[in-house]
Amino acid sequence: MNGSGAVSRPDFKLHHYRVNPLLDFSCFCSTLAPSRPRVSLNAMDGDETEGVEMKDLTSTSFGYIIAFLLPGLLGIYALSFWSSDVVTLLTPAFKADATVGPSLIIVLMALGVGLCVSALRFYLFERLLCTKHGFPPDTFAKLSRANKLNSFREVVDEHYRYHQFYGGCAVGIAILYVGWLRKTWAFSWHVVWISLAFALFELVLFATAINAFERYVARGNVIVNG
Repeated sequence: MNGSGAVSRPDFKLHHYRVNPLLDFSCFCSTLAPSRPRVSLNAMDGDETEGVEMKDLTSTSFGYIIAFLLPGLLGIYALSFWSSDVVTLLTPAFKADATVGPSLIIVLMALGVGLCVSALRFYLFERLLCTKHGFPPDTFAKLSRANKLNSFREVVDEHYRYHQFYGGCAVGIAILYVGWLRKTWAFSWHVVWISLAFALFELVLFATAINAFERYVARGNVIVNG
């Protein structure tokens, strides 16, 4: 209030601000956009490590299946031409109402026979046919010192397991053929053609097993000495 009795009004000053329309629009859009979750680098590293471990586990399991289980199943079938008791053991597993028990017994039998077939394969190929290809005595000592064991395991999974499969099948096919020929021997062109097919398939298995073993030794030596 001044001296004349009139009420004085406060002096308001309006401040004008310049608004950038592009900046205002971007801020508005940022409020509408969904926020992205922040991913920890440590979590990503953990996922990658878990993926590598899962891949190694899968490769190892597949390698054991083709190296021992499948040749073992072939070996059991080959033994059925030699003994009727094997047929009696296999019959419950192939029934329509078969339970887990007989199937599990067949799998365990296949693993056992597969190990026996692998022993025959070892002496046939690694001690007789592939004696020129092998590792030096200090190979595994070098692997432990140079931390190259994981790379060597990959060579085992990619080459040696296939050698075990082809070599084991070669042994199983030979047992199967002799047992079949013993039971169904009668000179005829049918037997001759089947015998030729057996011989040709056996040659393919032998050649493939030898080639897989040579690749296994060659690449293994590269890793050890590289």
